[in-house]
Amino acid sequence: MMDEGYIGIDVGTQGLKAVVINHEGRVLMTTFSEYPTSSPQSGWTEQDPGDWDKALKRALEQIAAEHLSVTYKGVGVTGQMHTTVVCDDNGNPLYPAILWSDQRTASYSKQLERKYGLDQLLEITGNQPLSNFSLLRLLWIRDHEPDCYRQIRHVAVAKDWVRFLLTGDWATDVTDASGTYLLDVKNRRWASDFMASLDIPATWWGQVVESSQIVGTMRYGPAEFHGLPVVAGAGDQEASAVGTGIAAGDLGISLGTSGVLFRPLDRYQLPPHPSIHAFCHAESDTWHWMSVTQSAALSLRWLRDSFFPEKSYAEMDTESLRVQSGADGLTFLPFLNGERAPIMKPLAQGGFLGISSRHGREHFARAVLEGVAYSLKHCYVTMDPNNTLDPHRIIMTGGGAKSSLWTQIFANVMNRDIVVADDPGAAVGAAWLARSGITGVKESMPVRQATVKRPITGDSEIYTQGFSRYERVVTQLLPLWDEDE
Repeated sequence: MMDEGYIGIDVGTQGLKAVVINHEGRVLMTTFSEYPTSSPQSGWTEQDPGDWDKALKRALEQIAAEHLSVTYKGVGVTGQMHTTVVCDDNGNPLYPAILWSDQRTASYSKQLERKYGLDQLLEITGNQPLSNFSLLRLLWIRDHEPDCYRQIRHVAVAKDWVRFLLTGDWATDVTDASGTYLLDVKNRRWASDFMASLDIPATWWGQVVESSQIVGTMRYGPAEFHGLPVVAGAGDQEASAVGTGIAAGDLGISLGTSGVLFRPLDRYQLPPHPSIHAFCHAESDTWHWMSVTQSAALSLRWLRDSFFPEKSYAEMDTESLRVQSGADGLTFLPFLNGERAPIMKPLAQGGFLGISSRHGREHFARAVLEGVAYSLKHCYVTMDPNNTLDPHRIIMTGGGAKSSLWTQIFANVMNRDIVVADDPGAAVGAAWLARSGITGVKESMPVRQATVKRPITGDSEIYTQGFSRYERVVTQLLPLWDEDE
């Protein structure tokens, strides 16, 4: 009897990843295709959805060419949250996809707060408006590209546009809908009155459904996949949490392009700080808090490309190990694309503080690792102001978690054990959601634990002082990054 196969597709920031898993969640194959990101102006980040289309076609052709010994049962999709595509009646993009990291809409947050009042916005959406949300991109297009805006008939986040290619149907799931700033998150439905007040047709977005709900069938790619059921899928953070078995009581740390704290909840709760998102989770009747620092592994990639072009990340770690904890007083602020949490300053800029003639490039490498860890600890203490969170486990995933040095730095900075998971990626979570929706069996994937990093006492003391310095520096610099009203 042939095994069952489920395809998961992740429309990531760096490229499109596709996987095939079997009924037990074991990964049978993986493909990856890169595509470029453009920055036509400072603070802008865009991608061509046509590049996603080409990458998707390559991925499905590669899967078909493997001739795996499985009977394919269905498909799930995930991708970069907030990234927004506006389309005509046929689904053709009218404008480049505006990425989650784009900061051109910084002023629209205050405009919404002035128009509606923050209390009312929190009541409607559960969140404070930030420049990353899809709604603000629509408002920017309305004001700056009016001809384009008049032609809009459909709007989608990245994975929903790709799923439209697969099925010809428009919909979104509750997780990505949470990131549009148009969802009543508490009740898991469109905020219809809010949409109407903004003159945004609900028909642009299609129906909003739970992540494992079947919303169409395959009509794209190799003929052998045609007719397969396709589930709604989820945002990359929620899909990753599904794929790594992060459960209520745990705290997830994703160390990818951005850095994310993810706290699952079994009931809706407003978070203690407006920089923390309250979103629907991919599992029915669950929610989560999410706190995002914009430039985590992106900071390390920037450093490598700029100053270590001949080095691998492992070689950079080796150089960093020559430097004692604390980077000899050098502090890095990882605000390369503005900052979301916890300071909510789209115009924030990164920097190094404390440079002296004794510092070499190995100090800068270690300072970047430490600065990202400080930034995520800053998110953590903002999420837990009364020091009562006490998660059962802190589970770390993402590409940055492959670094033994970086994960040890996190254990020392957080002063807690860190479970470093063997992370199969968001695409696996998307495939598992397809399995759940198609079989009707709701099971959690087990945590694929690789190792546990425990804090080293002496280093933790050094990092306690380093984090205190980091907080003071950021607090002093906040007025420099105020937005022009």
